[in-house]
Amino acid sequence: MPRILFSLLLTTFMLVATTVTAQSGGQFCVRAFEDVNANGQIDPGENLLTRGINVNLLDANNVTIASALLDQSPTAAQGVVCFQFLAAGQYTISITSAEFQPTTPASITTSISDSGVPEVVEFGARSITAAATAPAAAGETSVLPDENQIIRILLAGLGALVVIIGMSIVGMVIYALAFRRRPLPPPSIDPRRTTGSIPAVKTPTTGSTPKV
Repeated sequence: MPRILFSLLLTTFMLVATTVTAQSGGQFCVRAFEDVNANGQIDPGENLLTRGINVNLLDANNVTIASALLDQSPTAAQGVVCFQFLAAGQYTISITSAEFQPTTPASITTSISDSGVPEVVEFGARSITAAATAPAAAGETSVLPDENQIIRILLAGLGALVVIIGMSIVGMVIYALAFRRRPLPPPSIDPRRTTGSIPAVKTPTTGSTPKV
């Protein structure tokens, strides 16, 4: 808790110092913190983000008029990015990050006065890797990354099995049509066996008379 209070006091001091040195115009600032439990607010033990945040400033016509990286901000150690010398009017801060997943709105619109008093908004985020492995918050439905992959593999395997069964059935039909058993030709019949006659016995022709 003392650490958080110290950070808040230091941030306020720097913002006030910046305001004093500013010539004129309003200020729109965002302070980024690591929202470990994804509850949308900074809690004891949660650190300020000092890198990996890109902030765009849009005017009332949603035209980007300025951009800043937290890594390059003079107040990066306090997790703060500020846009200064703004004319009074409505502005929007749009926050993006390739390393962190937002746990608070990533687009914030507010009206800025030219009094020089900074308008500070909070932005919470947590590491994309931590968000993928952390349990879902209350009221959220958690879907493990590997679950969808397993479902896709099962569906692909089922589809391949259906294709194999279908091809097997088609192959069996083709085989049955192409190589089905043909009727055997009728057996040949010897015409000599159909006359009912007894073949004649030849007598020897040696010229001798057979004995009686």
